[in-house]
Amino acid sequence: MFLIACTSLNGKAAEEPELIKAHATAYCLPGKTYTGKEVREGICASGNPDLIGKTIIIYQRLPENRIGKGLGIYEVEDSGCNDYVIDVWCPTLEDCQEFMDSAYENGAQGRVYYQVIEGAEG
Repeated sequence: MFLIACTSLNGKAAEEPELIKAHATAYCLPGKTYTGKEVREGICASGNPDLIGKTIIIYQRLPENRIGKGLGIYEVEDSGCNDYVIDVWCPTLEDCQEFMDSAYENGAQGRVYYQVIEGAEG
């Protein structure tokens, strides 16, 4: 699991990282992102404009809101979906299906958590 904790300047652990609930989808359209970059692996879309340009980690959200396995680290460079949807770019339709299968594992049904990596810009 990737869960990243922050430390303060005095070496003590800071607050627990915030995990935000979302739904995961995948797309494989060619072209440029909202920010003008070419689509590529490691890019995702969000309808939340505050996430554009940020880096996030996506985790499965298992039944009873348990944290599942990490699904990857993504730069939010695209838009066009609802606020609480994270739409991951994949090179092929088969890769989209593979991502969706991993998000649906253990009854997760496309529910995920994401965590913004503070200080990391896409």
